[in-house]
Amino acid sequence: MNKKLSFRSLLVSLIAVSFVGISTVHAEGLKIGYVDVKTAMENTSDHQRGMKRLQALQDQKVKELQALGAKISQQEKDLLGQSMAMSPERLAQKQQDLKTMRTDFQRKQQDAQEALAAEQNRLQMSIGAKFEKVVSSYGKSGGYDMIIAKPVTLYINPKHDITAQITKLLDAEK
Repeated sequence: MNKKLSFRSLLVSLIAVSFVGISTVHAEGLKIGYVDVKTAMENTSDHQRGMKRLQALQDQKVKELQALGAKISQQEKDLLGQSMAMSPERLAQKQQDLKTMRTDFQRKQQDAQEALAAEQNRLQMSIGAKFEKVVSSYGKSGGYDMIIAKPVTLYINPKHDITAQITKLLDAEK
């Protein structure tokens, strides 16, 4: 019984090794490349220009919000300093005006965040569309069987890294 079990184990092991050997031999003929997607996209001139536009938009929105915040702070100080001398109706009106200003500030802050997110999304979509086209074209023209994203793999030999070539092609693509 032990000899029968041991023979089966040996047979199964030989079959498994032969399949591994066959797949290894077959895999040696594959041409594989990998791309660090984030690096390839962030190093393009389009991305750099887009980030400058995004930073300028952010600076503009911050400046607008700071001006409105300063105006609110001044209104609060004025209200505090003059509240004793005001009639109850005037005080209520000033408090309502201040509440309206705070609400406006919150809306403008939310609008600014949405505008920045939309601009960043447009930038990523624009570069992402080019990226897919460039990688596909590069893979076909270079005879690659597979191009994979770097974060998907645990280890890959650096000789298969085509990130720099993809970045150059993305910059050339207009």
